[in-house]
Amino acid sequence: METLHGSWARTLRGFIVATVVALFLAAGGVSPASAGPPGHAGRGIPTSKISVQLWTFAEYIGFGTDAATIARTEEVFSRLREMGYRNVEPFTLSGLSAEQYRALLDKYRLKASARHVDVGTPQNPADLDQILRDNRTLGITFFGSGATPIFPPIYTTEAEWVAYADYLDGLGAVARRHGQTLMVHNHDIEFETVFGDRTVFDILMANTEPKNVVFQLDLYWATNGGGIDNPLDVIERYGNRIKLFHVKDMAAGPFPGRIEIVGEGIIDFPSIFRAAGGSTKYYVVEHDPRFGDPTFDPFEAAQVGFDYLDQVTF
Repeated sequence: METLHGSWARTLRGFIVATVVALFLAAGGVSPASAGPPGHAGRGIPTSKISVQLWTFAEYIGFGTDAATIARTEEVFSRLREMGYRNVEPFTLSGLSAEQYRALLDKYRLKASARHVDVGTPQNPADLDQILRDNRTLGITFFGSGATPIFPPIYTTEAEWVAYADYLDGLGAVARRHGQTLMVHNHDIEFETVFGDRTVFDILMANTEPKNVVFQLDLYWATNGGGIDNPLDVIERYGNRIKLFHVKDMAAGPFPGRIEIVGEGIIDFPSIFRAAGGSTKYYVVEHDPRFGDPTFDPFEAAQVGFDYLDQVTF
């Protein structure tokens, strides 16, 4: 039988150890709240769910298909991996085949979390079979156009937008049968263009099936298009149909402010992320290039954005 003295000694040792650990943590070592499991970014978002839209580097990489363009693409991949990224979201393959692009991703141990690729319109359909083949090679599940038909704005009636939604739903049905998922990415026009009491965003939601089409909500453009609380309103209304975020901030000042580095603007990301619950597959850092502005550094935007998502709590 254990003696009273032995039991008391063990209790005292436990108290001393706990006190020492607490003092170490309080002195700035590692706080219990920030100590997450391996592979977890900070206390909120796993590293595996953080990505970056490569449009951020569009001016730096360029739009060519020559060796220099590919070399800059490779440099970007290398530096993103060093920053902590494990995922990227391409908008172009820079003239490489899907096999060559996948080899470059593999070289830097990166995954393509999703892909922006022109999926066409009812008037000008895309080659969906080729897109799906390339996606399979690239290891991509989520894909969709970087914008609805707004450059230039070719649809001016509700019927045209309904027809476009029907077209997307058909593409999504085919993609689903191939184990892939079509996504719709917004700008501000989807919230600013209204027919009766429905925005274009509402029309796209209403005329696509959840099993066929998901949405990638660009948080800057959603804010710009509908007021400072709009992303929360959209999430409350449409819930888990929104599977991906473009995490893009807005500068302070007269509304709407210009695009800002993530975490340095006014958008309340923690509230948005919390409202989305567990439905978000990827949080994608993005900062549109400031073409012709030598003070903009896309590498800084990517690093600060990753660090923010790595530490944010919600």
